[in-house]
Amino acid sequence: MKTYYIKTFGCQMNVADSNLMQAHFESLGMVQAKDLSDADTVVVNTCTVRDHAEHTAMSYVGRLKPFKNDNPNLKVILAGCAAQRVGENIKKRFPIIDLVVGAKNIENFKKEFNKICELDSCFRGNDNKRAGDDSRHGKNEGKNRGKGNVCDFVTIMRGCENFCSYCIVPSVRGPELSRPFDEILSEIETRVKLGAKDITLLGQNVNSYRGADKHGKKQDFASLLTKVNSVKGLDRIRFMTSHPKDLGQKLIKTIAGLEKVCEHIHLPLQSGSDRILKAMNRNYKTSDYLKIIDTIRKEMPAAAITTDIMVGFPGETKKDFEKTLAVTDRASYDFIFAFKYSPRPGTKAAELKDSVSLKTKEGRHAILLEKLNKAAENLNRKLIGSAQEVLVEGAADGKYFGKTRTNKKVYFSSGRIKPGSLVKVKILQAKFNSLIGEKNA
Repeated sequence: MKTYYIKTFGCQMNVADSNLMQAHFESLGMVQAKDLSDADTVVVNTCTVRDHAEHTAMSYVGRLKPFKNDNPNLKVILAGCAAQRVGENIKKRFPIIDLVVGAKNIENFKKEFNKICELDSCFRGNDNKRAGDDSRHGKNEGKNRGKGNVCDFVTIMRGCENFCSYCIVPSVRGPELSRPFDEILSEIETRVKLGAKDITLLGQNVNSYRGADKHGKKQDFASLLTKVNSVKGLDRIRFMTSHPKDLGQKLIKTIAGLEKVCEHIHLPLQSGSDRILKAMNRNYKTSDYLKIIDTIRKEMPAAAITTDIMVGFPGETKKDFEKTLAVTDRASYDFIFAFKYSPRPGTKAAELKDSVSLKTKEGRHAILLEKLNKAAENLNRKLIGSAQEVLVEGAADGKYFGKTRTNKKVYFSSGRIKPGSLVKVKILQAKFNSLIGEKNA
């Protein structure tokens, strides 16, 4: 049998794209290699949102050269957002690459793969056919999935039209395109039959979803959540990422009223300075953002709120950064994903002078992380002694692990238990990024 190995960098969207490529391989009768050295085909699924992420992925590609030397038949595929940005020219830098498939063309992966590789002997049963030209969000997305995961991802839309000045996503992912309403529901039902209990709905901006149902009527994200909530066998629904400009009161109330939608909202802030937000083209002020936070706290008092914050955007002063710290205090986040600004080619911000020194960026980043760690650990400590509902995902190092409804990772001791089970866990210890406990008797 032919084997494949996929290395994924970046966000959950990239994970979902890797799952789609995995489905294509398995429809050809291929099996997942246990180790890179055992693979006949290697996919490097890349990210380009930040310079460091792209550099890390490309360094990984460079390390594949000895494997190609040992096995000249090895197929090396570069996929994802960085692949979209650099295009075919990357083969000049890395001649070992056989195929480049950008993020915009991921649904055509099977067809593109078959152009470079004869795999007739790997085909099986009714799958003995070549893939046609899948259209963007075509019927093949999400199909041919093998063994299901307890926690799974379903892409509901691709692309972005917000054009934040620092962000390359609109260039590498294209304009917003929502998948058909009923197609999404069908995929979720299939995933649940395969064992999924926790589904995360993915999109660059999920709350701007506008997909047509089978009657041609456009449905919004609130309607989609309501329908997904009725899927039998599904325990939990999550989603990301949300843009503050599209998270209105109606949607928040819908989320609060659906029992399967988890009490966790990821709401990127990026900066607490209105001046910097305007330069970022975020289309909201901090006062608007904090009103949304207040509405979430009112409708869902137990909700965990997480965010993204960027430090060192061109022109960011010490005062701007202090304003960001003040908003983090006011919002009381459960977790912050903090990033240092790096210019991305083709974005509006790349035309600005990168005026904040690397030393200053690193200093602000360290301050923010220290603040995050202390705040997150203090919030988690409040859960010590409580009983939390945990969806069991698996076991590692002698302990089971899973997540609470508020997306907190929990490691706990227990007798034999099946992944996918919902259990009550008494919290005994708290760290800034996880909880430790034992299963209640």
